[in-house]
Amino acid sequence: MKYKITTLTCLLILSLQAASEVKEFKEPRVEGLRMDRCLTWAEECDEPAAYKWCLEKGFSKAIYWELENNIGRTQPTKMLKSKQICNKSVCDAMKVIVCYKS
Repeated sequence: MKYKITTLTCLLILSLQAASEVKEFKEPRVEGLRMDRCLTWAEECDEPAAYKWCLEKGFSKAIYWELENNIGRTQPTKMLKSKQICNKSVCDAMKVIVCYKS
C-alpha cells in the first residue's frame, strides 16, 4: 500500500510541474530602455518591480531577480510604473527576472 501512495504522490507532483511555467527574462526592457529596479523614483524597488513585470507578462509572481548596479550613465534605465528615465551613474537596472505561473 505504501508503494501505491508514493507512486500517486510522484504522479501528482509531476502533473503539477507540467501545469506550471517558469520563464527567465534577461535584461528586461521598458520601451527599449533597461528596466529600472524601482517602479517610481526610489520607491517600490526590487521585489515590487519584479512582481509587476511578471504580472504584466501574464505570470503569477516573480521568484527571482538580480540587479545590475550603477549602469545609468551608459545604459539609461526606465521605471515600469512612472516611465521616468534615470541616466545617472547611480541608477540600477534589473539584470534578470524569473517569473512563475501555475
